[in-house]
Amino acid sequence: MYFPENNSYENENKNENKPHSCDGNCNCKSSDFYRQFILTNAMRLAWEQHIYWTRLFLISTAERLRDLPDTTARLMQNPKDIAKVFAPYYPADVTDKMANLITEHLKIGGDLITALRDKKSNEANELNRRWYANANEMANFFASINPHYKLSEMQEMFKRHLDLTTNEVAARLAGRYKDDIDAFGKVEREALMMADYFSQGIMQTFSNRFM
Repeated sequence: MYFPENNSYENENKNENKPHSCDGNCNCKSSDFYRQFILTNAMRLAWEQHIYWTRLFLISTAERLRDLPDTTARLMQNPKDIAKVFAPYYPADVTDKMANLITEHLKIGGDLITALRDKKSNEANELNRRWYANANEMANFFASINPHYKLSEMQEMFKRHLDLTTNEVAARLAGRYKDDIDAFGKVEREALMMADYFSQGIMQTFSNRFM
C-alpha cells in the first residue's frame, strides 16, 4: 500500500503511546484526532485500492489486455494491505485469516468474471455460489473479532458489496459503458462506507488507543 513518505501508518502506530503535554486542543501527532485521521485515511485507502484494482482487473479481463498478469498481481497485494491496517489492534492469527478470506474473495471473483466473459454459465453459477458463501464467511469472521461489527450489518454490507460489483461486471461485459461507470460509482460509495464502518468499530473497541 502507498503511504506518503515518512508518514506510514505502521510508523505512526509505533509512536502512538508517546507521552505529550498538550491540552487536547493542539495539532500534535499524539492527539486523538490525529490518530483517528490516520486510521480512517489508511482504511479508506485500502478499500479504495480494493475496488479500483478490481475494476482494472475487470477491464483487463473483459478486453483481454496484455497487462492482466501484472494487474492481477497488484490486486492480490490488497488483502495484506487491508490486514495491515488492522494489525496494530489484532494478533497475527486474526489478520492472517482476514487476508486469506479477502484473497479467496478476490480469486473467486476473478474466476467468475472470466467464466462470465467466456459464457460458461454452469461454471459461473457455481463460482457465484462460492463467492456469496465466502462473503457470508467474511461477515461471520468480522463479527467475531469486534463487538461493534454486528453480524446482520456485516452480512448486509458484504452482500451489497457483491451485488453492486455484479452489476458493474454485467454492464462492462455487455459493453454498456455508461451503466458500467455509474455502477462503479455505487461500488465506490459503498466501499467508503465499509471502510468508515470498520474504522469506527476499531475506535470504539480500542478507545484507549485514541486518547
